[in-house]
Amino acid sequence: MVIQHNLQSINSNRQSSLVNTNRAKSAEKLSSGYKINRAADDAAGLSISEKMRRQMRGLHRASVNGGDGISLVQIADGALNEVHDMLQRGNELAVQAANGTNSYSDRQAINNEIVQLKKEIDSITARTKFNETMIFSKNGILPRLDKIRPDTKTQNALEEIATKITDEYFPNAVDQILTKFSSLGDKLKELAADDKSKYNTRLSIQYIDGVGKTLAYMSAAFLNSDQSFYSGSLLMAVDKDDFPSVNLSDSQMEKLESTIAHEVMHGIMDTVLSTRMHRQGGAEDFPTWFVEGTAQLAGGGYSTGWNYELSNIASGLSGTDDSSKDNLIHDYLSRGGEYTVDTREYGHGYLAAAYASYLAADGNDVTQSNLLNGANKMFQKLMDSNDSFQDVMADVMGISEAQLKNAIDSGSTTSPKEGKMSAVEFVRRLTYESLGGAGSLVTSALNTGGSSILGVSADKDAQPVVIVSKKVNYTALKDDEVDNRGHYERLALHLGTDADMTNKVEVNLYDMSSGALRLTDTNVLTSENATDAINDFGDAIMMVSAVRSYFGAVQNRIEHTIKNLDNVVENTTASESRIRDTNIADEMVKLSAANILSQAGQSMLAQANQSTQGVMSLLQG
Repeated sequence: MVIQHNLQSINSNRQSSLVNTNRAKSAEKLSSGYKINRAADDAAGLSISEKMRRQMRGLHRASVNGGDGISLVQIADGALNEVHDMLQRGNELAVQAANGTNSYSDRQAINNEIVQLKKEIDSITARTKFNETMIFSKNGILPRLDKIRPDTKTQNALEEIATKITDEYFPNAVDQILTKFSSLGDKLKELAADDKSKYNTRLSIQYIDGVGKTLAYMSAAFLNSDQSFYSGSLLMAVDKDDFPSVNLSDSQMEKLESTIAHEVMHGIMDTVLSTRMHRQGGAEDFPTWFVEGTAQLAGGGYSTGWNYELSNIASGLSGTDDSSKDNLIHDYLSRGGEYTVDTREYGHGYLAAAYASYLAADGNDVTQSNLLNGANKMFQKLMDSNDSFQDVMADVMGISEAQLKNAIDSGSTTSPKEGKMSAVEFVRRLTYESLGGAGSLVTSALNTGGSSILGVSADKDAQPVVIVSKKVNYTALKDDEVDNRGHYERLALHLGTDADMTNKVEVNLYDMSSGALRLTDTNVLTSENATDAINDFGDAIMMVSAVRSYFGAVQNRIEHTIKNLDNVVENTTASESRIRDTNIADEMVKLSAANILSQAGQSMLAQANQSTQGVMSLLQG
């Protein structure tokens, strides 16, 4: 037995130190949440982890960059929407000025407005910025339209759909609308009795703004003197990108027929109720929700997805009297934000127009015939009276316009008028009766949909409104270096983590001033100039449409890029987590074991120190 080297104590102390070191590491990992807190913990793992962190943080920032890019193109699109409206107004004025009945002073007055429109186009494009960056730079690319030569198959397909609309869809829509909305029909037939050529319509199959946006539009010009309909000014334009042929899917065919009915309703109201449709801000003018909502009464408020959620809710009902899901209908109507009569005119506006028809009707049933009864009373009163829109509607419905909109927007379960249903009950019954259909008042029944919306074979030539000319326009936006000398300003969005040029998405910045749209010399001071101005504004509208389509395509591309970036970030984070993050359960097991071993080591160290006390016994013996 020796005392110079207490080997038992030395061994116990060494083992206890190792255990305490491991226990400290486990506590560190548990408190930090990382199993790699320093390079010594896992040298290779640290290197891999930091490389992944660089990628993840860079990609996250790139995703934010993409969001900023989307904001930029949305600002550009919003500004060009206003430019579009002004160009459409300029076209109306040019059509008006081209008429030989105008004197020179008349054309001067019309030209004054065109001058102001051009100034405001310049003003809007000059002050539209994103983060102090000019979106429509004077050094931007000049928008130009290129007449393209489509292949024979494309030409034949578009010519075929133009013929189909001219000979079938359009006359069927006119016939059905005038028959069902007899108040409008009787008035239009009376107006066209002497000379129906006033209502001859031009059809244009053209590029408007690309797939999924504006499907079509129908426009008319009005005389400034009394806001009456301008003879021969009806135009229907259909977007060739949305409807490239007659070989469409069932849902596309329903969308086409519904759209044609919707736009024809606009055209008929333009002719019969022109002073109210002209909408110059007077009390008698129609609000937007009424214009679009009543057009949806013809085209259907369920056919193009505007009230798809309501159809889903109603599909779970056992019948029109089943009120078990009224709370869901209430929630849908009262969602607020963009879901109001004024902000969602194709969806909530349709429901408001239908509810107005119901409140004006003699009966209490939610049937097509009863709704038509109310709608015809409403239209007749609007034609016969010069009173304000609000006064006419209050007289016909028995409640004010504000009460009507509030009933829909709040999802009211209380009837606003004695003997009539609440808004929620009406919407429930209307939606249930429209299941499988469009909810249109000009079809054979509310539940008629698909390709049967315009299923009647009407006599084209017998209608008071006829398409007399059809044209297919083939145009595309081009960036011509000859036209754009010194005009090639762009900005690049960096949508990746590496300094690779493939991570750059270039966005063209266009010059959209009146000069770039080639309207500098456009005027209507003579009949000839006014006729030329029609083409000038038409070309400018097409150029703006093409640029808006470009920005829309860029936005769609960026959205896809962001989705991919977010996916990469998510999965790279999961991989990095497996390298760097502490597995709490495993580490707790290690810590518990280390704690037990530490206590045992301390006990053994104490016993080892006591073992040398036996030497004293020997010395005393």
